[in-house]
Amino acid sequence: MDKEQLKAKVEALRANEVTANDALALLKTRRMRAEQELADAGKPVISESMASDLIQELESVFADTIGSIDTSDLSPEFSLNYNEVQLDCIDLDCVGVDTNELQVVIDQFFAIKDDEELEQDDNS
Repeated sequence: MDKEQLKAKVEALRANEVTANDALALLKTRRMRAEQELADAGKPVISESMASDLIQELESVFADTIGSIDTSDLSPEFSLNYNEVQLDCIDLDCVGVDTNELQVVIDQFFAIKDDEELEQDDNS
């Protein structure tokens, strides 16, 4: 092969490489989309606005819980290191989220059925 033929061959191979890379990128995108669909299979579907509302309600429950903490129950332990006071330990065992409040929030957004009811619906 002479120099001109080799240049043409290199250009053709570069063009094939670009085409192959484009096809590979498309296949990767399709695979990632299929993997996401697989991960989401069987999950209940809700809108973004409903998910946002749910997050706000849950955040409110946690904020209320944190806001009502009695700091005297936290049993903080401090140490003095030269001219610096350090918090060594804080006991958060007394902090708990009221599961009834969480259940109320979940009930606002989802129709909850007993497992037996769901099995009957699936078998019908």
